[in-house]
Amino acid sequence: MLHGLAPETLNLHSQTMLTFLYSFLPKPPVSTIARLRCDATAAAAAETADRLSRLPDDILRRVLSCLPAKDGARTTVLSSRWRGLWRSEPLVLVDTHLLSRGDAECRPARAGAVSRAVTDAVSAALKAHPGPFPFVSLTCSFMDATDRRVLARWFQILATKGVDELVFVNRPWPLPGLPLPSSLFSCASLSRLCLGAWVFPDTTALPRGAGFPNLRELVLGCVVMKDKDLEFLLAVSPVLEILAFHGSLASLHARISNQSLRCAQFCLSILEEVAVVNAPSLERLFLW
Repeated sequence: MLHGLAPETLNLHSQTMLTFLYSFLPKPPVSTIARLRCDATAAAAAETADRLSRLPDDILRRVLSCLPAKDGARTTVLSSRWRGLWRSEPLVLVDTHLLSRGDAECRPARAGAVSRAVTDAVSAALKAHPGPFPFVSLTCSFMDATDRRVLARWFQILATKGVDELVFVNRPWPLPGLPLPSSLFSCASLSRLCLGAWVFPDTTALPRGAGFPNLRELVLGCVVMKDKDLEFLLAVSPVLEILAFHGSLASLHARISNQSLRCAQFCLSILEEVAVVNAPSLERLFLW
């Protein structure tokens, strides 16, 4: 499975790394696959009465929480009540759900109108919804230097409105692509972060207090970063428990110093050195 990767534009190593990374991404808490629960559903659909809107708000919010972002947004045309409910319910945003078939295997194989439309739809959803965002997965965009403002705006919105879990994989060619903006460190609410195919932001000039006070899991795939940036990252993540590198694209001297870290793994990564400096909670260290 190529996950939308175009074999004619990727060399074997890059294709392997990205496909490997996709296999480790967390599954979204909502799905585009609908299952009928009752044989009477088809007959009920023929009725003209809007029985669903008569349900209590808490039940309707539960319905919205199970819908992909695109379908949830469509409910806002039903009535002002639905519009209010959609805005009051935390939004799960998965960009593959915005594709015509709504699954990861249909990611656009190359930059073009489809990938740009998805990027624009993500921008619109982030702007329209007040948050918070319990889960955001962005894996369809081909972002380059012309998208720096888009990136900065996305992270500003996520930091302001709140995001719990963020999966953000770019699809550049050649790898590694674009540096992430330092505003990434403004997303203090993050508990889980998965980044793929980026250049890690330079941490030298970050403002005092920048960091991830709630981050428990960090996955970095096909990411270029410097030794000092890893040390900074570990220092500003006081409750981090899981650190994983998949296919790092630059040699790294990994000095592990973190009081809460329980598991560290480096898979298919270029490592000059791994030194456990101060990690009293570390239980597992994987190198392969």
